[in-house]
Amino acid sequence: MSLSPVAEFNSLNAAYSCDVLRTSRASELALFLYDVSGDGPSIRFLHNTGIAPELLTVYRQGVFRDDPLLPHGGVSNALLGGGELGMSHLPAKQFGAAANYYTHALRGAGYIETAALSRRLSRRFYLVAGMLLGNGARQSRHIYAESAVAKTQSWLMSAADHLIDNGILAACRENELSKSARPLADIPVRHQMLLTPREKDVVAQMLRGFSNKQISACLALSEYTIENHLRRIYKKFDVHSRTALIAALSH
Repeated sequence: MSLSPVAEFNSLNAAYSCDVLRTSRASELALFLYDVSGDGPSIRFLHNTGIAPELLTVYRQGVFRDDPLLPHGGVSNALLGGGELGMSHLPAKQFGAAANYYTHALRGAGYIETAALSRRLSRRFYLVAGMLLGNGARQSRHIYAESAVAKTQSWLMSAADHLIDNGILAACRENELSKSARPLADIPVRHQMLLTPREKDVVAQMLRGFSNKQISACLALSEYTIENHLRRIYKKFDVHSRTALIAALSH
């Protein structure tokens, strides 16, 4: 059974984050989008391993503006091949000596060292993997930033591919769905009222002659989910096949 894009992305992040944590010996980490658009920079978290929600909220609401590890943040991070920036690292000694909103917030949450690797996705977005080391960490006194570069690069590359591929597919789906709304116009309103919005999407694609697999790709749902939708639709119209459903919808 194929995974939905969201489940696939979550699985990808869970696997890579375990590898990066083990290699870097960080306590926690997060994957997020750094948006540098003209409307003002912002943060969108995509994955989090162990960081308290309260700290994520504080970081997103403004602490990130003082984060020296972000692109253009101040800590040197030479450009690597493939669009990645080199690993930025704020060792415990430098972290303890720094005094800004970022270090104050993280020290208050019990962290003593940080590191990050960024990958540029576009003029607007960077994908960032950020690592934290807590003062109670048993497995390490330092983040082994350089040792984790290769695995973190692989994570960012895979995550970037997923986001870009599915972003393109989503745009195509939106375009296709706008075109596919027309078949529903020929279905009597009394029949349309029996269908949920998602069931209407499924029916519209079915009327275009799409298979379950094609509908699954178009709507970004698993084939299992499409089959469940069709079963419910069949039951509503007391039919047992696509041919019978199409006939029922036309009367």
